[in-house]
Amino acid sequence: MIARWAGNVRRVSALALVAVAAGLLAVRAQDGARPPATNPERERALPPYARPPLREGVPYLRLFVIGDMGTGRPSQRKVAQVMAARAAADGLDAIVTVGDNVYPDGVTSVDDPQWRTKLFDVYAAPALAVPIYPSLGNHDHRGDVQAQVDYARKEPRWRMTGRYYAHTFRLGPAGAGGEGRPDGSGGATVDLVVVDTQTLRRGDGDPEQQAWLARTLAASKATWKLVAGHHPVHTHGRYRGDARLAERLEPLLVEHEVDLYLAGHDHSLQLIGPKQGVLHLVSGAAGGLDMAYPVTWGDDSLFSATGGGFTTLRLAPDEGALEFVRDGGETAWGHVVRPRGAARGPY
Repeated sequence: MIARWAGNVRRVSALALVAVAAGLLAVRAQDGARPPATNPERERALPPYARPPLREGVPYLRLFVIGDMGTGRPSQRKVAQVMAARAAADGLDAIVTVGDNVYPDGVTSVDDPQWRTKLFDVYAAPALAVPIYPSLGNHDHRGDVQAQVDYARKEPRWRMTGRYYAHTFRLGPAGAGGEGRPDGSGGATVDLVVVDTQTLRRGDGDPEQQAWLARTLAASKATWKLVAGHHPVHTHGRYRGDARLAERLEPLLVEHEVDLYLAGHDHSLQLIGPKQGVLHLVSGAAGGLDMAYPVTWGDDSLFSATGGGFTTLRLAPDEGALEFVRDGGETAWGHVVRPRGAARGPY
């Protein structure tokens, strides 16, 4: 009888362990870790995309948009290797981050070793040695936010001048600025306006930042207006959009005819809209597959995928090409956009 009882205990214990393991797996799946990568061509037929050819004498600005990346893990490094290969092939002028630059709790100081192990050692390839224009994410806010701002005085590539800030890229007149060189005088311009969505979402909505953003966008006469922040206004991933940003941020994007809102937070690749004229890009997949979240298609989705990757933007005075690049090196899809600040056709 004792032996039978002991056997039953072992069987019950084994079942309990299986149940616990199943529960842990369910929690892990719910938390968005290691989902199967979405292949949009198998789920929805995408419109054909052909990259516009480079035109002689036309200046271009080439940007990479990355987010939710700063782990230092092999999956982040795999995406970084693809970034380096793409930059070497196509050229690169700057990198824009959409936050969560350092996981899990930001940095502790300008001397924190994580600056090297999770960022600059990862993006050390010569082809990636370009200025970086960062946004702050919720994980960055867990650490010393001012240290991320102050790091710009220590590392010339890190161009963060405040929690929120703006930068203008100049595309010289045809033949003057030179292809791929955003330093020509006159001609078309690209305004990059970086916001701190963590404080825009808090109780009082950061009225000082909202007022600054309204002034900055109202004063902009740029050909292209890009706004970058961490949290998406619209998304069909884990977080399903943000009502507070829809109330506090989106009306400014619409009123001032912003071309693209760049976000992360949802660890996926998405293009949504245009919503009242604004395209919404989610590019939070630079941490790679082991940071990826599940994502679905919405009625307003143009593209939707998970797994590792990043987004490229190639902007000319009269058109732009946006491409989603996967961690295997392939371009999953692309979209041609035209600036609202110049004569344009429909999206």
